[in-house]
Amino acid sequence: MRRIILAKLTVLLLFGVAAAQGRSDVCHVYVVDVAKTRKAAESFRETGNAAADAKAMSAGQTVFPEFRPARGEEEITTKTYAFPGSDLTITASVFYTDESMASAEGSDSMLVGIVTSPKAQPNAITAEGNSVTEVTYNDKLDTVRAKTYVRIAGRLYLVGIECHCKEMPKAR
Repeated sequence: MRRIILAKLTVLLLFGVAAAQGRSDVCHVYVVDVAKTRKAAESFRETGNAAADAKAMSAGQTVFPEFRPARGEEEITTKTYAFPGSDLTITASVFYTDESMASAEGSDSMLVGIVTSPKAQPNAITAEGNSVTEVTYNDKLDTVRAKTYVRIAGRLYLVGIECHCKEMPKAR
């Protein structure tokens, strides 16, 4: 009887580990031209065409392709993007550690950072003028975002990175 219970617990544990390893974080970077977006929202009239309405409401917004950061102890993933309509570069980073912020829910944490600068930075976590968010990284974490406002050529932009932490890989 003990062997059967032990075997069932072992199988259950292996499935739990496999499921946890199968989960990955999915992040994306975005830029919002505040004035353009505000104007689009103020002049928006629903047409009944969902695709056309979504396009009209996304005026002034740039969303860069999703990426999956490498998850692991002291792992950092950094992506760079050209800031739309300028010579500036957006640097976005995601960093995982267990040495920075212990909490009642564990010692693992996730740092998410973003910075806009004249050239790409080695990472956004330690860059000057950045915006960083640090959260306890555990099974309860769902979404994390770091964002900042920057003024370029007199226009105000919202620049951010957002990560969803309960994504399961898509079936192939």
